[in-house]
Amino acid sequence: MTNVVELIPEADGAKLVRPSHRVYDHGTTLDGEKLRPGVWFHGTKRDGEDGEKPVNEWLCGPLYVDAVTRSDSQEADYGLLLRFRNQDGRWLTWAMPSELLAGRPEAILSVLLSMGLKIAHRHRARVVAYIADQEPRKRITAATATGWHGPELFITPTGNIGKGEAIYQAESAADGDYGKAGTLEGWREGIGALLPGNPLLQLGIGTALAGPLLQPLGIHTGGGFHLLWDSSNGKTTVVQCAASAWGHGVHFTLKWNATANGMEGIAALRNDCLLALDELGQADPRYVGDVVYSVADGIGKQRAGRSSAARKVRRWRVMLLSSGEVTLETKMAEAGKRTRAGQDVRLVTVSAGRTFGAWDNLHGHQTGASLSDSLKRASAIHYGHAGPAFVLALVERGELGDLPAMLEAIRAHFPADPGQSARVAERFAIVALALELAVGVGLLPMANGEGIASMVELFKGWQAGRGEGPSEDGQILKALADFIDRHGGSRFQSVEAGSDEVRDRAGYWENTPTGRLYLFTRSGLEEATKGFDPSRVVRALDSVGAIAKRDRGRAQASKRLPDGSNPKLYWINPARLEPDG
Repeated sequence: MTNVVELIPEADGAKLVRPSHRVYDHGTTLDGEKLRPGVWFHGTKRDGEDGEKPVNEWLCGPLYVDAVTRSDSQEADYGLLLRFRNQDGRWLTWAMPSELLAGRPEAILSVLLSMGLKIAHRHRARVVAYIADQEPRKRITAATATGWHGPELFITPTGNIGKGEAIYQAESAADGDYGKAGTLEGWREGIGALLPGNPLLQLGIGTALAGPLLQPLGIHTGGGFHLLWDSSNGKTTVVQCAASAWGHGVHFTLKWNATANGMEGIAALRNDCLLALDELGQADPRYVGDVVYSVADGIGKQRAGRSSAARKVRRWRVMLLSSGEVTLETKMAEAGKRTRAGQDVRLVTVSAGRTFGAWDNLHGHQTGASLSDSLKRASAIHYGHAGPAFVLALVERGELGDLPAMLEAIRAHFPADPGQSARVAERFAIVALALELAVGVGLLPMANGEGIASMVELFKGWQAGRGEGPSEDGQILKALADFIDRHGGSRFQSVEAGSDEVRDRAGYWENTPTGRLYLFTRSGLEEATKGFDPSRVVRALDSVGAIAKRDRGRAQASKRLPDGSNPKLYWINPARLEPDG
């Protein structure tokens, strides 16, 4: 770093006053004693009747405290910027939160040791004391979250993009698997050049680049797409190619089997970026729905800190790209849970079945498998360049303030009814915007407008597969149809006199000239549509005209039964529950 005030002078600098610490970048000699590079404590000890005897103790490798870090408000997030040389001779930095000094030394030492600082084991606690005692004059802004910090600075755990002085500060050295290898040109040739004619690959790369657009667009929550198809068709390759925009194609891609807490941690590290997940089938069906809500909504759980006081809640904005052989609905059903519309909208299922596996244009390859293999190799050789290059281009062009108007213009290509469909349309439009911007800055070798056309095609495919109306309607109607199919002959009793009693009765049935009707009791209807409010169920039934009879002002109608009772029941026509009913 530049303009750093070094607090600890070299041995040939100011006169040594004991007791004190000094840092030596190179080996030196002091009073005839050879000293290895590192932090030394120069003290004294009593030596019998002769008085004090000088003592020199080596604590660790070269380690400086260069600056105090803190938030722009100068009221929170205080820390210390450590700079040290590890065992391979590399100079590394860590912005250490000062709150770690309130706990046991191991919290600090474990990070330094993992980054390669050599520490004298018997003096390890004194290394932390040395750090705590320093009082650097320099001040630097601490960034406790990745992503945008103002309109010209984007921060990742591995470095800054754009203009401005701030440093990422965290309790650990975790880098979120951001990384670089190869070249940007190699990525463009190995992955970017294969985008034309391949809408799914465009969706993947566009999703990876859309994360940095959320904050300038004023969108405070995320969401994403789930690629669904059979195994080995190339959908995982799409996810790995998307991941390669920010890190190693395989390593930046996580598995769905991570814990909910672990997913929160990685989502926070991917703020304003991409969360790539593979194999939805490996997720825990009990919690996967909650994970989708949490990741998309960008807020973690409230937890207590070391002092039992509430800790700051983690927040993030991410674009999510997932793949798997099952849908979110199927996975949640394994635990007896039902998806809600909010989950469907947050993680939009996109069919990954194309002409050749996940591909439409093989670009000279003989098979889809050959194309997949080539893309996977490229994602592990040339990676970590496209995302930062895209952000840098956005900063240099200075057009972040124009993005909302650009999105509105592209949004016009995605006609959708208000509500859930409109939210999904907006997400596809954001991806289309990312693609068009990347083409405009020369990052992606595609024709202008192709990204928009491809996303419109995928959006229309989603609309066709989903059907009309809110997705809750479809779920409710399907649940009722399934319940009647399973229990129509066993848990519904005929309204005719002398009919046999049934166990666990959910209602009655009555034959009419137009077909059989099922008269649900309130408890039977609630059981069949578990998880939905009764009023919401009625709205879904009304949307298809499935309530065959009702008393004035009610969703139910009375029915005189042979036993003399006159209960109010929901008269449902099962023919209306079918999609073509």
